[in-house]
Amino acid sequence: MTKERIALVGAGAAGGALLLALHRAGYPIAGIASRTLASAQRCASLTGNPPASEDPAPAVVSADIIIVATPDGQIEPVCRSIADQGVIRPGQLFLHLSGARTADTLKPAAHKGAEVLALHPIQSLADPEKGAQLLLGSWFCLEGSAAAIGRGTALVEALQGQTLVVPADKKALYHAALCVASNYLITLESLAVTLLEQLGINRQDGLKALLPLIAGSVDNLAHSGLPDALTGPISRGDTTTIAAHIDALRQIPPDYQAIYRMLAKETVKLALEKGGLDQEEAEQIQLLLTPQPPDECLIS
Repeated sequence: MTKERIALVGAGAAGGALLLALHRAGYPIAGIASRTLASAQRCASLTGNPPASEDPAPAVVSADIIIVATPDGQIEPVCRSIADQGVIRPGQLFLHLSGARTADTLKPAAHKGAEVLALHPIQSLADPEKGAQLLLGSWFCLEGSAAAIGRGTALVEALQGQTLVVPADKKALYHAALCVASNYLITLESLAVTLLEQLGINRQDGLKALLPLIAGSVDNLAHSGLPDALTGPISRGDTTTIAAHIDALRQIPPDYQAIYRMLAKETVKLALEKGGLDQEEAEQIQLLLTPQPPDECLIS
């Protein structure tokens, strides 16, 4: 079966990674356009040297699938500019890679008869060559019409990937989940490093010391799943250790104490689900995690 011809508009890390992965999977590349000719040419050098330009029109006119891989705020204006050039034809598929924006962001192309799709790789893509490797076997979120999702699924399957289909009105919630899993993981480790700083350990050494622990936790999660990957004092009902934590945390800013308490309360729920914690132990830990009001001073 003949593979569809692909054009890329926006030759950054994410777009470049996806284009390179699809090129390696046998998709012909119609052309590449980017804000600067140099970036378009760099991407072209990795994908068989298709035509590279600052103008997307030549690539779009000869492509079946157009990947608009610009920053989120530029997707709609860039798509509108392409539509205004009169190079979009019915039957083409326009897709963007944003996790937060819906397929409707590409409505200027839809108004010209194209199918539109949001195709978001659930992967961290900082470099085209490394990113192309990471995309193999990754999960992708698809949102759009049934026809657009069908064509997007074919692209994902060519990369041995798997798909999540999310309705447009749930796209922001989907993206929030990914931010918790990825971005806020970094924030959480920064908090842990900050706690180690209270012991006189510098941030660089603190992070190095934590990385094997983090990697082990992720490995447990991959192999054991939820909730079985959970370990630690809450999972085994160790109220003495939790009480010691609460006492020690009085030495740090209240905001950090609140974060610890919130995460610990969620961990109690997970530990109950796992079965390593009974209801009485859970209630004892929840009581420890509840902030106590300061003692009132009585004035006689």
